Amino acid sequence: MSTEKYTTNSNNAEKSLPRADTGNTAVSQSLPFKPHTASSSKVLEALSGNASKGLSEQDVQNRLAQHGPNRLKPPKKPSVYKIVLRQIGNAMTVILIAAMATSFGTMDYISGGVIGALVILNVSVGSYTEWQAEKTVASLESVGAPQATVIRSSDGRESSTKVIAVEDVVPGDLVLLKNGDIVPADGRILDGHCSNLECDEAFLTGESMPVAKQSDPIDEEECPVGDRLSMVFSGAQVTKGRARVVITSTGMNTEIGKIAQALDSKAKKTETGFAAYWYKFKLAYFLLGCAILIAIIVVASTGFKSVPLSVATYAVAAAVSILPASLIAVVSLTLARASTDLAQRHALVRRMDAIEALAGVENVCSDKTGTLTVGRMVVRKFWVPALDPRANDSAPLNTTRGQAYSFETGSDPFYPRGEVRSDREEISAGGAVLDLKRKPQRQPSGDSTMDPDAAEIDLQEQVILVDELEHGLKDLALCASLCNQATLSRPTDGEGQWEANGDPTEVALQVAAHKLGHGKPFLTHSRPQNNRADSVRSGHSGRPPIAGSRGHYEQVIEHPFDSTVKRMSIAYRFIPDDGKDSHVQCLLKGAVERVFELCTHVRGETLTDEKKKDIMVKVDALAAQGLRVLALCGKRLPGKSVEEIKMMPRDQFERDFTFLGLAGIFDPPRKESPGAVADCIRAGITPRMLTGDHPATATAIALNIGILEKAYGKDAVMTGQQFDALSEEEIDRLPELPLVVARCAPETKVRMVDAIHRRGQKTVMTGDGVNDSPALKRADVGVGMGTGSDVAKQSARIVLSDDNFSTIIRAIRKGRSVFKNLAKFLLYLLSGNMAEIIVLLIGLAFKDENGQSVFPLSAVAALWINTLAAGPPALALGLEPTAVDAMDQPPTAFQQIFTLEFYIDLAFYGVLMGALSLANFVIVLWGYFPGDLGVMCNEGDSEICSPVFQARATCFATLVIMLMIHALECKHFTKGIMQVHLGDNRVLLWSVLVLALGTFPVVYIPVINDKVFLHGSLKWEWGIVFGMILVYLGCTEFYKWCKRIYFRRTHVEEPTRGSSDKTLRMESTIAPPV
Repeated sequence: MSTEKYTTNSNNAEKSLPRADTGNTAVSQSLPFKPHTASSSKVLEALSGNASKGLSEQDVQNRLAQHGPNRLKPPKKPSVYKIVLRQIGNAMTVILIAAMATSFGTMDYISGGVIGALVILNVSVGSYTEWQAEKTVASLESVGAPQATVIRSSDGRESSTKVIAVEDVVPGDLVLLKNGDIVPADGRILDGHCSNLECDEAFLTGESMPVAKQSDPIDEEECPVGDRLSMVFSGAQVTKGRARVVITSTGMNTEIGKIAQALDSKAKKTETGFAAYWYKFKLAYFLLGCAILIAIIVVASTGFKSVPLSVATYAVAAAVSILPASLIAVVSLTLARASTDLAQRHALVRRMDAIEALAGVENVCSDKTGTLTVGRMVVRKFWVPALDPRANDSAPLNTTRGQAYSFETGSDPFYPRGEVRSDREEISAGGAVLDLKRKPQRQPSGDSTMDPDAAEIDLQEQVILVDELEHGLKDLALCASLCNQATLSRPTDGEGQWEANGDPTEVALQVAAHKLGHGKPFLTHSRPQNNRADSVRSGHSGRPPIAGSRGHYEQVIEHPFDSTVKRMSIAYRFIPDDGKDSHVQCLLKGAVERVFELCTHVRGETLTDEKKKDIMVKVDALAAQGLRVLALCGKRLPGKSVEEIKMMPRDQFERDFTFLGLAGIFDPPRKESPGAVADCIRAGITPRMLTGDHPATATAIALNIGILEKAYGKDAVMTGQQFDALSEEEIDRLPELPLVVARCAPETKVRMVDAIHRRGQKTVMTGDGVNDSPALKRADVGVGMGTGSDVAKQSARIVLSDDNFSTIIRAIRKGRSVFKNLAKFLLYLLSGNMAEIIVLLIGLAFKDENGQSVFPLSAVAALWINTLAAGPPALALGLEPTAVDAMDQPPTAFQQIFTLEFYIDLAFYGVLMGALSLANFVIVLWGYFPGDLGVMCNEGDSEICSPVFQARATCFATLVIMLMIHALECKHFTKGIMQVHLGDNRVLLWSVLVLALGTFPVVYIPVINDKVFLHGSLKWEWGIVFGMILVYLGCTEFYKWCKRIYFRRTHVEEPTRGSSDKTLRMESTIAPPV
């Protein structure tokens, strides 16, 4: 670990201290005192920080140069030295070196030199491909790594919230922490900015329970780390609440740096997938055993008596021929290339084996919000239990009809201005359903034949002004604004779209509150008197409208949103401008079912079961329109109860609320989602939606994008409560698992994964919250969201940078392509090896008059074919583009490479190529020549060996060129060579062309042909070479035709999900990289 020194600028210490200082971490980097013992204002002052604006960009650069990056150790870089050593040490290279040593030992310097060149070539190519793969794996280190949300200012302008890499955090930075974050560096919690913060610090303290934090300083200077409650520590996980902290120590100066114990959150190169098969099932050792057996068979052909030196070299060459020389390099490079391609398409792979695992999944369990839908939510409706929208007054209670309000939204969903209109028509279950693909139109109520001028007047009369809100609507706007942690900011260039930071649901509510003149910044900051309300009607002001206010609100306590209870609550102290009538405003929002149980009143009256039933009718009506429905509530307590509220447990605080109204939030489906869902169904994959939304909302979206067909069954849609109430036996008895689970809790996702596994199927599971981590880990492929929590991303094997469902389908498509490519080059390599072995071993039966075997191929020729001729085409097959029919086959076709079909193909092609090559050897030697095998023709050139040399050259040329054609045939397992697109893989075409042409210099260049490869120059023999290639093509095309007929007759048509699915377009899921 590095211990380079950084000099502090402290007045008390001008000396240089090591970064790994173990006693005075704070003093050694930025502060002359222990930060947990001082007030947060003193810490800020010592760090020259600002509690609201943060550091400027210039300050950040200076501190980064002074303190260094915030990391424990530099990222690993691929070691060329280690890679080369691994290549030299693998079984293939070791055997080649043994062959080289044998050749030199038998004084066959030509063969030894050629084999040495092959060793250098094999190690060089293998090292390069592994280095490329290692670089890709190293780049995965940053995928899913924690990020930090900081507040910074630039050039003296207003501050903004930014998400940055953890290593860019510097001392003095203001960092915002929320549930699910991983603390980027040691920091001091700021006064007034800590809300129920709890952190898991088990890696530091050994405590299994999260630690509750506070902003008050700790008196004891030398207290243990676990007792420094005013501090947060690098690597700790935020399990509850939120806070704003100022960073005091980074890098090796943090507590975790002092003990040099980093969380194991990096991507790992796990031996699973094909790599697992390679080792777990001892395939490598099996082939090595076969190689040894072959070598013994070759030597045994001499009867173990007076073994010629050439036989020893031939035995090694024959043994090498069974080993797929470039297998590991091709696998590594194929997976590395696939991960790079997926990264360009917004799917960041954290573990290589996930790519193969994606190919065989039968289910995709996805969230709705932001994944199947756009995630840029807008409020379309507010509903208040009031009779009418009278201005500056409180309308009588009416839960039967109520009053609805519609919000206008332009092209920028975060723009905090827009007209709000009161609806003349009642929201009813039988009312019009929102078109999820079209924006709402501005239409006047009443007769459609109304005069245009009268219609415009009617529209204007429906516009709600911020200073004329009905009291119920004002309370609803107040709750939407304050029970909210989202922030809006103007575009940095002054002309672009507004920016937002926070949960998409809260962003939508905050925008709606701004449109009603209740933006949170204006409610929580005191302002000069006599501020004139800015009417939304004018549309001339560059700032959001502001409703009149006689004071401001200061936060007292917050109970953050919890996915288990599906609600959030908060309390503010209202401080009037005149200092009188101070009170505490308590607010609550969340899922209607979870909020109703906490409400006792509505507009001053008791909330009876009949009124609840009336309100639920409105909830169902809004949800049926595809809107996400939230309930908002509030209550007012005396101002003197502030301290009591701070100490009050959450369950006690969330009692006796008054129901204020409903918010209908519109989140349209992504335009790619219907096509992606159709691709899923076409590929035999079942898409499932697991969402926290209302069942009616989830059903509307699922119908719209094709997850549900119009005539779906009763068990196709369930709530999380219904699914969780079933025992495992009852779930297993269901004919089909539900396609939509609404009001889904994190535990429900885990049960869904387990239920799918019990049915013997594989699944993808998406998640973004802390509580989603168990389901992500248990799924076959966990997919985290780029906007989700750090914990969820680190539990996932793939992270989506765009949170898009169609990106998952693209990743599955790529996974299927990789799987097929693995099968293609394995078939090519192994069938080529089998053909070579058939030639080499059967050739042992050809013996001269001395009883010595006459080899059909020389040892150098055999090594040439296995290393040089087989490697590049195999590598090119690993880079085959995704097939058009990749999503036309069921998942079972992508779960096992070594199937019966694979073994039959392997035997057919191997025997065919070996037999045809050997046949040409026989034809030349016995058909043209009189069958004279000469004497000592394995040792060197002589006149008597001319027929043998001609036959060897014919066998060599036949096998090499046939292997090149075979590489093209391996592009598809059932389609003929004229049915595939040969031009879509130029690497393969060039490999085939160059290696086929490379046969000619080997055959014709003197010395190389007769001294090295021990064969002659071809003349008329080219006729039978290309004749046998035509025989190979004919046999192969006939074999594939028979396979197509067989599969066509035995194929069982999968049941379709409905005719509507067939009309959806699939092109959007094959989009090019952005």
